[in-house]
Amino acid sequence: MESNQKKTMTDIVNAFRLLNGDLRESFKIMSDKLDATSDFSAWKKYEKSIKPSIEDYRDWDDFIKGNDNWYYLNYYGLYEEKVVGFTFVISVDYDKESDVDYYDFINKLDGEINKNSPLLCIAGVYSLIDDNIKKAKFLKDETWTYVDDILQFTGDCKNYNIDDISYEKWISIEMDYEKNGEVKGGFEGWYKEASINIVNITDISSKEKAEKIIDDLIHQVKTDIKQSSK
Repeated sequence: MESNQKKTMTDIVNAFRLLNGDLRESFKIMSDKLDATSDFSAWKKYEKSIKPSIEDYRDWDDFIKGNDNWYYLNYYGLYEEKVVGFTFVISVDYDKESDVDYYDFINKLDGEINKNSPLLCIAGVYSLIDDNIKKAKFLKDETWTYVDDILQFTGDCKNYNIDDISYEKWISIEMDYEKNGEVKGGFEGWYKEASINIVNITDISSKEKAEKIIDDLIHQVKTDIKQSSK
């Protein structure tokens, strides 16, 4: 490898290192803020023995080693009867031939962002299908999280309206989860409806901004709880 190629490679690796540091710092600020919220219980448990913590379900080590093209950071827990938390979507395995829904979603959100590295923060409040919160889970199967459903906006979302998609706006999602009175396969333990807020991670430029996302998330939780109790 020639010297200029080596320098380019070094610059790329260093850029990844610096980016990862910035992402982790914002992620930590938001996680700490959520941890400090009364009635919130951080969700850290094994699910199918995949990862020791929801926080690292798709992690930096796999990404930098090139094992796959997914890089997520997740932090979830319980607030009263709701699942609450956020995901940093750093990199996705985008296939322009098959991921038509994702393409439409990203284009509507922001046609200028890189579809393989969208740098999105998705904060959400999720109402469980089963009232028994012990059955709540984050993973749909061994390779798929429920956040992936939000990104793809598949036919599972019965009230999907592409015109609702925008940054920093609370979006309502209803899952088409019942068929003949029974839960459809793959939805057991997860949500029937959700409120989500999408923020471009590059806009989280200060501690105050990071904390405000969590403040807004907790406000939305309380709003959703009041509405469900009516």
